[in-house]
Amino acid sequence: MAPLVRGGLRSSATALPLVAPALSLLLLLGRPLLAASGSGGAGDAEVAQLKCAVCELAMAEANVLVAELGLDLKNEDDVIDFADSLCTLSKREGRWLRRLDVKDTKDGRLAVQNMTEFGECRMECLLVRKACQSALGKAQELLVDLLRTGADADELRAKVCKASCRKRPPPLKHKRTDEEFVPGHDAGMLQMMENRDKMRAETGQVFDIMKRDELDTMSDGDREAQAAQDAFAEQLREAREDSGRDWRGREMEEL
Repeated sequence: MAPLVRGGLRSSATALPLVAPALSLLLLLGRPLLAASGSGGAGDAEVAQLKCAVCELAMAEANVLVAELGLDLKNEDDVIDFADSLCTLSKREGRWLRRLDVKDTKDGRLAVQNMTEFGECRMECLLVRKACQSALGKAQELLVDLLRTGADADELRAKVCKASCRKRPPPLKHKRTDEEFVPGHDAGMLQMMENRDKMRAETGQVFDIMKRDELDTMSDGDREAQAAQDAFAEQLREAREDSGRDWRGREMEEL
C-alpha cells in the first residue's frame, strides 16, 4: 500500500504506519496535544521513598533499550539524548514508567511494582516520573560515561543508583490515597503517540489520534474541513521551505 501523506508528511518504510487497523493519525491544526502534564503534586517524602527502586528499574530498562534501539555508543550526543529521555513519558525511552504501580507497605513506606502492561498515566505515573528525575538528574553524566563503556545492568545500578539507595527513608508521616492501576494504551498506540510528539517537536505541526469508529462517523462537512486543514498545512510547509527557515524561525541547514 502506498504511504499516506497528511499535511505534507510522508511515512517511510521503516516508520510506524500512519493508519493502523483500529486507529488513524490525523493532522488537526490548532488542537492541543494529548500529553500528560502537570507536576502531579508529588511530595518530596514520597519521591524519597521511591527513587531507589525507580532508579534500579531505570538501569535495567536502559540496559535493554540500548540493544533494542540500536544505540550508537560511540556517538556521545546520541547517548546523552538517550539518558536524558529515560524519564520522559512522551518518548520511547521513558515508556517503561507507564508500567509502574505504587504500593503501600505495612511499615508505612512505598514500593514500586513493575506491571506486565502499560497503565493510564495519572497521579502515580507522574510521581514515579518525578522519582526518576530526582534519581538520575545529578547522575546523568555518570550514566552517559558508563553506557559508552558498555557497562551492564548490575554496574549501572551499583554506580548510578548509589546515592539514591544510600539511605533508607523513614516511613511516611501522612496517609496516602492509593491509586488503582488502570490498563492504558498498548505498545502500538504508545508508539503512535511518541511519533506524533516527535513530529510536533521537529516540524511544529500538531497531530491528533482518532479511533477508526470516530473517522467513520465524520460528516461530509468535517471531512471537507479536514481536507482544508491538510491543504493549509501543505502550504505552510512549502512556505517554510521557500523561506529557508524552520517553524521556529531558525535558519535551516543546507543539505
